[in-house]
Amino acid sequence: MREGSTQTARAIVSLLCRVALLAIAVPVLMRDFPGYMMPDRITQDWSLPTACDVLAVVAPLMRWRKLAFLAGLLALGAHYYYDRRYVPVWDLAYMGVAIVLVLLPSSGRAMVKAKPKTR
Repeated sequence: MREGSTQTARAIVSLLCRVALLAIAVPVLMRDFPGYMMPDRITQDWSLPTACDVLAVVAPLMRWRKLAFLAGLLALGAHYYYDRRYVPVWDLAYMGVAIVLVLLPSSGRAMVKAKPKTR
């Protein structure tokens, strides 16, 4: 494969991973959406997992790919700590895709300089 097509393939896989991360994180954040109500008294067991979920939604949109991994780790920890009755399967799925995204080699598109045009 040529270098340009390899860069394009890596950029497409990175984009697909970011879309998958968003597809996992948004439903987790909005899981109670139709009847969603903020608690009368904002407690730590509500605010910390919600803040971690918001970070997990925002992280794939950022340039730094390791932020998605860290956000998934925080969300996984917060959900497990505050509600140990269930295994956070969606958080584990998020972590799996985040690990793939972090381990994916960069496309190198930002480092490629445009060749000067000659007449």
